[in-house]
Amino acid sequence: MKLTDNEIRDINRYLEAGKTLPDSYRFLLFDDKREVELVWNGKTNEVCNVVLPFQIVEQVDEPRKEKDTKSNRPFSI
Repeated sequence: MKLTDNEIRDINRYLEAGKTLPDSYRFLLFDDKREVELVWNGKTNEVCNVVLPFQIVEQVDEPRKEKDTKSNRPFSI
């Protein structure tokens, strides 16, 4: 990991002020653990199990009625 002097200075300022680091610095510092994560205010680490009802779909296979081919007369001039 190679950080520029400006990046080190900015990181120190954030830490001294007690602020969270922006994502760009977080990925520079911890580049070996790049994971996708959704972050929002109020997000908790609690795991909740939700039981969802399942929907049963019935499918009835009935044969189609054959079209009456005798009623389809060809067009004549």
